[in-house]
Amino acid sequence: MKEYNVVIISGSDSDLPHIKKIQDELGKFKIESNIRICSAHKQPVACENIIKELNASSLPTVIVSIAGATDALSGVLSFHSVHPVISCPPDKTNFFSCIDNPPGSSNSLILRPANVAKHIAQMLCLVNADFKQIVIEKNNEKIAKLTAADQENRS
Repeated sequence: MKEYNVVIISGSDSDLPHIKKIQDELGKFKIESNIRICSAHKQPVACENIIKELNASSLPTVIVSIAGATDALSGVLSFHSVHPVISCPPDKTNFFSCIDNPPGSSNSLILRPANVAKHIAQMLCLVNADFKQIVIEKNNEKIAKLTAADQENRS
């Protein structure tokens, strides 16, 4: 039985390479995800239906919003969803519309796919202790790598 739901919602299938990066990073934490393609501008009813479907679920859910340029998707999702929404635009230099949503739209902005994955793993620690252990292991691996680099490069 599935104990969580991670849904990556993109405004366009042109964002699939970026979605793949996020899924690869989620895989490092053994987190599965689902993909939905829905433009808030071109398919508002379809977006509303996806949100209603996710809101009706009893599973702890995290939504990742992928949209560039005028990111209406993050605002729509975060306003209408009862679940947390993380915006991760495909262009790290074009994120301003993600942070200037109107009051009541509460999306987070994380620009790096690896950081999106870790943040989701940290949230899902609440429902699965395995994720907590993986986060701890990954932190320890990074610390060990930094310690080794320090020792190798001391003068």
